[in-house]
Amino acid sequence: MKYRALVTAEIISHMLERFSDKIDFEYNGYYLNHDVMPHDELIEKIGEYDILVCEYDTIDKNVFERADRLKLIICCRGNVKSVIDLEAAMEKGVVICNNGGRNANAVSDMTLGYMLDLTRNITKTNELIHDRIITTDITSKPDEYADTVWGLDENSPFIRFRGRSLNHMTLGLVGFGHAGRLVAEKARAFGMEIITYDPYADAASIPEYVTLVDFDEFLQRSDIVSVHCVVTPQTKRMFNKKTFAAMKEGAYFINTARGEIVEEEDLIEALNSHHLAGAAIDVTLVEPIASDSPLLKAENLIITPHIAGSSYDVQVCGTQMVSEALEDWLNHKKPRNCVVYK
Repeated sequence: MKYRALVTAEIISHMLERFSDKIDFEYNGYYLNHDVMPHDELIEKIGEYDILVCEYDTIDKNVFERADRLKLIICCRGNVKSVIDLEAAMEKGVVICNNGGRNANAVSDMTLGYMLDLTRNITKTNELIHDRIITTDITSKPDEYADTVWGLDENSPFIRFRGRSLNHMTLGLVGFGHAGRLVAEKARAFGMEIITYDPYADAASIPEYVTLVDFDEFLQRSDIVSVHCVVTPQTKRMFNKKTFAAMKEGAYFINTARGEIVEEEDLIEALNSHHLAGAAIDVTLVEPIASDSPLLKAENLIITPHIAGSSYDVQVCGTQMVSEALEDWLNHKKPRNCVVYK
């Protein structure tokens, strides 16, 4: 008899066809229409399935109480604690797997994009040109003696928007997990000095081109701080008035992790006072961001709508991880990326 699997996560279904002789897959919820399945409907249906592949659904005690057949949950997220009651899973004897690191490449790409944008004024100058602020109706072509006619005086873009080269900067990474490690690999190609603050990191696992430092040294040395850690009591509001003040004057701040890690009012103050040269955030304390949020008036702040981890390749990687977990489980092995295993 085949196992029955309910898939509500956004995956690539044809990548699971190789299991069709052992598993009947039913696709529903977010997979179908980008709407999370109503919780009551999930509770009603869950008793029919042996396997659940989910992403945004809340799998609480009420779900587990009705999950008489359920043996395996594969959650297409890194941090499953936010959506799954792990204690209830253990009591029920359900194996839980995650997709740890599935979007790390996407996040690291975005982080490098922020770094280049902030240090070289890409978005800022693009907007000024499109807003007709640094354009003119009088133009001329460069001659053989001049390769720019935008001007060379103090008010010219060439002077006003002179940036910094990454190879002369120190990158500081808060957290050296999947994303932080990939950012380091890519930043190395730019010739950056790289340091990290991660009290949970195994020093032996840190590459030779990355230096593990304490938090005080981290703040003092970093030209760019990039956050890649989870929210814990220790990291909540970790970046605040005190920590921003301890950073180098003229440093840059990037957050692609979670909004709760930053005290937003203090970030705004650090930007508007020009203590920080700029910042880029993909996450905010309240999402979606309110139209009257003070963040929108902060100077030199790039804001994106929580898209750092969103790329087509993330779906490919996530589905491959689902496939690997299913293969292990069907072969009576402890699945890769296992969080709870009876």
